[in-house]
Amino acid sequence: MAIQRSVDEFHDQILIYKNSPNKSDEWKDEESASRIEEETWIHRYKYESGLISGICKDIKSKKILEFGPGPGKLADMIQNEIEYDMSYTMIDNPYAKKLFEKNKFKGKFLVKDLMNYLDTSDLDNDYDFLIANDFLEHIANPSNLLSESYKITTDNAKFFISVPNWRMGHSFIYRGLFDYDNIIYTMKIHGWEPIECYESFHQISSESLIPKLSSEDEMPDELLSSWNWYFLCDKIL
Repeated sequence: MAIQRSVDEFHDQILIYKNSPNKSDEWKDEESASRIEEETWIHRYKYESGLISGICKDIKSKKILEFGPGPGKLADMIQNEIEYDMSYTMIDNPYAKKLFEKNKFKGKFLVKDLMNYLDTSDLDNDYDFLIANDFLEHIANPSNLLSESYKITTDNAKFFISVPNWRMGHSFIYRGLFDYDNIIYTMKIHGWEPIECYESFHQISSESLIPKLSSEDEMPDELLSSWNWYFLCDKIL
């Protein structure tokens, strides 16, 4: 039987969030910039770039928009794995763009504050593939980003998102919103139908595993220990 979160568990997660860097604080200094050279992240980027580029090739995606890519290391790897001509646009903060230019990564980089509102005034309206990789859980208004991004995509567009399994102690602004069942519901009401969920190659230690919550009834058992969950979503017309 699924369980509810306890008061103590909520308290512990609040402390984790208060003591963890917010997404708005990432990619703003040299300390955060070192991530792209860390072995753990290099392995993760390789896994994710292979997963995403494979999907792009299958659907013949030609126009990608990524939210919160940091300096664009993952985006650069994805583009290197796709042989045909395509357009890749990223949106993040000024320091992330500085790192993007310093590393001479591929793609187009726009600077926007995504925390509360997605300004689409200088974006195109025909993106066929969107990416939000471990990003939505760090912004104050994910509902706005999902709603606005829906408007700038083609009818056959897909949205690739990843969210951390809360069991690994990641920081979230809204506790519970990104539990497995809840993120599926959230995507659906904003026009995106999750059609596939992929597990991470990182696994949570057995000591940290907690049984399914009432907000995880739909989650396959094998995803319980997955470090994060990768969802591929179809646009609902």
